[in-house]
This record gives sequence, structure tokens and C-alpha cells, in this order.
Amino acid sequence: MGAYASSFQGDAGSLVGELTDPNQPNWITAHSEACALDIPEVERLWQRFQHLGCDRTTGVLAQNQALQVTQDVFIKQSLRQVPRDENGGITFQTYCNAAKWMSIAQVEDKLRGVFKLLNRGKPLDRNIMKRILSKLYEEESEETITRLADIFVTQIDTKEQGEVDEEQFIEWVKTMPFETVNALLEFHIIPPELQDTRASASQATSRTSIDELAVPVSEETLQQVASKVHGRDWVLFANKLGFTQNDLTGISKKVGKNTYQQVLEMLHTWQRREEQAATCRVLDTALRDGDFIDVANDMFL
Repeated sequence: MGAYASSFQGDAGSLVGELTDPNQPNWITAHSEACALDIPEVERLWQRFQHLGCDRTTGVLAQNQALQVTQDVFIKQSLRQVPRDENGGITFQTYCNAAKWMSIAQVEDKLRGVFKLLNRGKPLDRNIMKRILSKLYEEESEETITRLADIFVTQIDTKEQGEVDEEQFIEWVKTMPFETVNALLEFHIIPPELQDTRASASQATSRTSIDELAVPVSEETLQQVASKVHGRDWVLFANKLGFTQNDLTGISKKVGKNTYQQVLEMLHTWQRREEQAATCRVLDTALRDGDFIDVANDMFL
């Protein structure tokens, strides 16, 4: 992606990592706002980022950690192109921006990014193509690889310069069916099949009658909800119940750093404030709108 790395930026603008950390309840929501991504998308990216081996206390992927996780040459080269912080690490905010770029960039921009990855933006000669093809077709003989490299360069190098430059590469790919190329380059932060599952879960509330949930919440219900959500990013859920960030800061100062106690105190405050209007129905809706569909299903279906 080389020059195209600037398209998904580093941490220009709002530096989320300076305002919060993975142990804070607003870690996900803060990145959602800074990167203009939906909360479920950020949650999925955070899971992936942790799988790559990031520091779970700072939310930064060390310079060489990701390269040790995968043996895929293309992925390694992709990670090398991602903007780094002053210590050579990749912040979660940068990772989110890169994923967003991959999901919304035009096909030609993605193709130019791919070209940058093949030989760091330099033209592709026969030797480079042999190296690339040998990685793709490890079981083929050297003779076959050499022949394929010759065919590739000969057919695409219309300028007869002995190598394929970026424009020639783009024009060659454009001769392929657009649907095929688009399918190869298409990237979804959340796979469509998972999006369908989420939609189905959201619609599942119709199986529970409104009358069954139009009852005041019990202490047991509040404790169960607190136990299920406190280990995740629950700020949006609290927002749906009418709490601001200042409200949550006050609760944190009151009960300390124990996130279970923070959530439970927030729920108790909501219950005292709403009195009889603090019903299971309201709580169920807030959970679903706050991206806790799984918890709502467990509690109220």
C-alpha cells in the first residue's frame, strides 16, 4: 500500500490511545467514534488485534510481534506497510483505520495497494515474479516457475522494458471480469453471514411478548446483567439508559475500579431514578441497542 498507507492514516487527529486504554469501559466506543466505525465492527477488530498479539494493557502491537504470528508473506508485507508509532508499534486506532480503508476503498486503489506490496512499489521483473510465483506454487518445479514468470512479464510488458510497472499491472487486471476482481478484493470487517446472524438475533425479540417484559426489574436481574456485561465495553449500553460520560466518571469515583460494581451501581441508579418505569422491557431494549444482543437473548428470550 506504500503511498496508499496514507489513505488510511495513522493516528492523525484524535489520539485515542492517549485518552483511554483497553481496561477502560470506553475503549471500544472511543475507537468507534474516532474511526467512524460501528461498535460491532470495532469489537471484531479488537478480537483480531488481540489474536495478532497486541499488548492488552496498551492496545499496541509491537514492531515484530505480528510478524511472528503468521508465516504468510503477503500478510507480513501488508503489516510492514501500516503506519507505526514513534516506538515502531501499530496502535489499535491505526489498525482500525487500515481495516476501514480496505472495506471502503475503490477497486483501483486496492489494486495499486496490492502492487505496492508485491515489490515495495518497484517494477516487477522476471526474477521478482519467480520469487512471487514460487511462494504461490510451492509444488511446481523451478522450470515451470521460470516459464510462468516469462509469460507474465511478456504478456503484460507492452512497453517492452523487461519489467511490469504499476500502470501496466493495473491495466492488465482491468482486462479481467470486474466481478471476479471485485470478489477477490472485497473485504468485510464483519462477514455478511455473521451480519445475517446478528439481524436474526435482533428480530428474535418478537418471540417474547411485551406483557412478559413490562414488569419492574428485580435485584437478581440487575446482578445477572452486571455480571454478563462488566467485562466488555458497556458505555453505549449505559448511554442507552440515559447516562453520560460524566455520570459514569462519577460512578467510577464512587465505587472504585471494579467494573462489576460500576455496572451494578449504574443499574441501581437507573432503577432508583426510573422507579416503576425501570422495566425488563426497557433494559432489554437498552441491551440490544447497546450491542449486547447476546446478553438480551440470554436474559429475556
